[in-house]
Amino acid sequence: MDPRLKDVSAFQGFNKHNGIEVVDWQEGSGSVTLTPSHDHINPAGLIHGGVLMTMLDVVMALTGSYDPPPLKLMPGLTLTLNTQFITAARPDDGMLIATATKTGGGKNIFFSEGEVRTKDGKLIATATGVFKKGRQPEATKA
Repeated sequence: MDPRLKDVSAFQGFNKHNGIEVVDWQEGSGSVTLTPSHDHINPAGLIHGGVLMTMLDVVMALTGSYDPPPLKLMPGLTLTLNTQFITAARPDDGMLIATATKTGGGKNIFFSEGEVRTKDGKLIATATGVFKKGRQPEATKA
């Protein structure tokens, strides 16, 4: 496992606030997890669709933005995100796992597809999107 993933998951931002953990990030693929809590449900008692879309947005933005050490891991920027909700996720489904792969693109713009499943493999949502590669902070550019 890339030790830089700990820094990405420990960052005190949106992902951490929402319980999203980056568990795998390689060239062309990525994986994030979330263990739903009461804060993730909608009035119907189901996992809010925005939570699922956030997981897909995060994991898909990783797939075309991997840089090897010593560079920082900087996720891409979302240009478009198209989501299909297949079935509802419930709090008692337990951990949700979002995975994604890069499907094409060029030097700066890339395409990705992703899915969210329960820990038991039930397909919850799928997505496709277009992303712009993340940029390195000025201080770490080679």
